[in-house]
Amino acid sequence: MRYIAFLLFVAVIVTGCSSKQKAVEVEEKERVSKTVWTAKSELFMEYDPPVAGEKAGFLFHLTRLSDFKPVTEGGLKLVFTPASGEPSTFTLPSPARPGIFKAEVTLANPGIYSLKLITDGNGFGDEISVPEVQVLNKGEKPADGHAGGGGAIAYLKEQQWGVDFMVAPPIKKDMGSFVTATGELVPISSAEATVAAPLSGIISTAKQLPFVGKKVAKGEVVALIDPPIRPEGGIGQLSAAYAETKNRVALAQKEYDRAKRLYDAKIAPQKRIEEAELSLASARAALEPLEKAIGSVNGEGNGRIALLAPMNGTVVEVTAGAGRGVEAGQPILRIVNTGTLWLKINVPATEIGAAAKSLNATFTVAGLPDQFKPSRLVSVGDMLEPQTRTLPVLFEVPNSSGRLKVGLFANVAIRTGSVAGALAVPRDALIEDEGRWFVFVQPSGEAFDRREVKIGVEDAGFIQITGGLNSDERVVTRGAYYVKQAESAAKGGADQGNAH
Repeated sequence: MRYIAFLLFVAVIVTGCSSKQKAVEVEEKERVSKTVWTAKSELFMEYDPPVAGEKAGFLFHLTRLSDFKPVTEGGLKLVFTPASGEPSTFTLPSPARPGIFKAEVTLANPGIYSLKLITDGNGFGDEISVPEVQVLNKGEKPADGHAGGGGAIAYLKEQQWGVDFMVAPPIKKDMGSFVTATGELVPISSAEATVAAPLSGIISTAKQLPFVGKKVAKGEVVALIDPPIRPEGGIGQLSAAYAETKNRVALAQKEYDRAKRLYDAKIAPQKRIEEAELSLASARAALEPLEKAIGSVNGEGNGRIALLAPMNGTVVEVTAGAGRGVEAGQPILRIVNTGTLWLKINVPATEIGAAAKSLNATFTVAGLPDQFKPSRLVSVGDMLEPQTRTLPVLFEVPNSSGRLKVGLFANVAIRTGSVAGALAVPRDALIEDEGRWFVFVQPSGEAFDRREVKIGVEDAGFIQITGGLNSDERVVTRGAYYVKQAESAAKGGADQGNAH
């Protein structure tokens, strides 16, 4: 008996749930929803089919398209106009909740009405026309297709208003086609110098070495070198060697001039002038490095050497410290002039043909919001780098502000052509799934469909749509992730079955 009672109990529950579910389905089928867009707003309205002479409840969801947020203040006037006869007007003083206006309307006669909604301009002004609202005779059923169509994914207005969300039609714009590549900002080869010790000595503690990042001017003293403990070396030896070598050059020049005169007078053979010319060239070669060394230092007395900055720039590396000994030729610091940089990019081998047509590039770097443009093309490599199979290309980049830093990596776009009147959506509108691209289309206010699309070029944050989307459809341009979550939640609920 207990078992039979249990079966009867289960049957009652199942029957009850089934009856409730059928009732809900009937109610949902009868309920009407419409979505109307103007240049300023989106109206999503829901109502039970009105019956002549009886009260009908209307629910209006009003969204500003400028920021896709609800209208929160002001009144709303409803004007129902029949095909013949006088219009009926109803006024709602304010939203019942942010973005939602509620109304109970009684229309006397059956037929097709047009509806006009007019905001009072308090914070938002617009006029919205709904072309067809059917009012039934008692017992009459609405015509087929009277209820508003919807998509497979439900995402309510209250959810849309609560997040960063936007729906808009695709736009038509002229777009460029690009080859993308990675790059790095590097110093210009002629704008980098290493300050090295011309002679052996000890870096003096009398002057602090410049720190990394310090700006220095050409000719500025950047380091002092005290003479070594050994008596040999130092500024004295450098000066003596310079004077001696300079004297050798002068003597070689005189011997060359004398040999030339004798040769011209046919007194000396040609061999003598050749020997004199060779001696002069050798003396000059010995003098050249000594002149550079003397030009880069100043004698400070007591054999101390003052090292001078060879160029304007920024200290980017310091490899020695005060009080430490240095040998002749040992680097002390490195200076880079960053007023102009090079952008070194690596163009993939598969894109060389397209990139060669136009080397007009723009680039962005992490941490800076701006888009930068090189001033000119410096060079295009003739040989691929074997490891990366890319072709090196150099652009010159002005950097008078100093915002760009040596060593920053860049995302580079090289323009290779253009597409006129392309149908485009913002990059954020697209969802990638296993190498395929999708957007979410809004057929009505709270309903969305997932749509696969074909994409083309990308330019300035927009992507060309070459297939799968019409220009008059509306696409989720911000917040597509939230609709994707709603889709996943709906699928999960369907998998688990309906709860009662």
